[in-house]
Amino acid sequence: MADNMRPEVDSPRGWLVVAGAFVGAFVSFGVTYTFGVFLKPMSVEFHVDHATMSVLFSVISGITFFLAPFTGELADSHGPRPVIAAGAVLMGVALIVTAHVHRFPLVVLVYGGGLGGAAACIYVPGVAAVGEWFKKRRDLALGLAISGIGCGTLVAAPVSAILIERYGWRGAFVIFGWASGALLLMSAALMARPPEMGERAKPEIGHKVRTSEFALLYASLLCAGIAIYLAFVFIPDYAADIGVGRVAGAALIGYIGAASVVGRLGLDALAARFGLLRMYHAAFFILLLGNVVWFAAHSYAVLVVFGVVMGVGYGGIAAMAPAVAADLFGVEGLGELLGILFTGFGVACLVGPPLGGTLIDYTHDFKWPVFLAVAASLLGVGLVLRLSGGKAAE
Repeated sequence: MADNMRPEVDSPRGWLVVAGAFVGAFVSFGVTYTFGVFLKPMSVEFHVDHATMSVLFSVISGITFFLAPFTGELADSHGPRPVIAAGAVLMGVALIVTAHVHRFPLVVLVYGGGLGGAAACIYVPGVAAVGEWFKKRRDLALGLAISGIGCGTLVAAPVSAILIERYGWRGAFVIFGWASGALLLMSAALMARPPEMGERAKPEIGHKVRTSEFALLYASLLCAGIAIYLAFVFIPDYAADIGVGRVAGAALIGYIGAASVVGRLGLDALAARFGLLRMYHAAFFILLLGNVVWFAAHSYAVLVVFGVVMGVGYGGIAAMAPAVAADLFGVEGLGELLGILFTGFGVACLVGPPLGGTLIDYTHDFKWPVFLAVAASLLGVGLVLRLSGGKAAE
């Protein structure tokens, strides 16, 4: 369907946009969140420590979220399709070129910068488009689209471990590069300009982000992000530290991803009955509970429980955050607003994993990331409980 014949909000065409956003989230975060699986073989080959390798993950995620306000604004102005198509090409090229790089600074530039820029072009433009295509069923549509993150993590983590064992990490990157580029181009093809797109009022965006509600939403997401990224980066090595094999350790990331789908769809569905903000609060409590379980984990079985509980909380937060933002501030300029909001995840990446890696290197104790995750998730609960409903910008 041509863009100049766009249907209305809540029309069947919107569900194709949901499918496109799902594929985009599936690929971009499936590839990014398997970083923990690649951490050990890459650190061994490049002779770098945990702190240095965790900085690489921070570069990827930091660029993803710090560029999001700009890619979100581009999508608001020109539609999501060209922005996501650019991300598709960038991700495929970045992965394939990284497979042939032999110096760590170039890995940071190509892999970190390339994947971060690609994910910035894909995630927020796709999610914002879904939010603007729906009104009556927006929560469900956003939950389905964002569940691509969990499904991608579920599939990519164990596949990464298998590919590394068979072809090495370089061969795995080449395979991921071609596959991700093709899938993301399909994601772009499914996208379309949201109905009734008009000029975005930038002063209004400025007013929204200066409210106390936005500050609470931002700070609580930052704390949740620290806890989430500590798990994604360090859980495979934590599992190895207690004697778990590589594939089984990588599977823990898959369990987090699978459980996050339950959180995204289950908690999101319960929001219709119990209220969106109430279930958003519940997701933060579940994230805290998961990290408490991680603190007590001394066996693989308990780590699996941690992955499931933490995944449900993380998935609920990720799914409902855009809907909470839309409920508080409306959908006008949603792409730019979400881009600004998600820089909180970027800050979390710059703080959490490097700090956790540094503490591991100095103490040789993998419990430090767990301490940090519990503290961050507890602070997140305290902040999000102060968040009230209603459109804060009105």
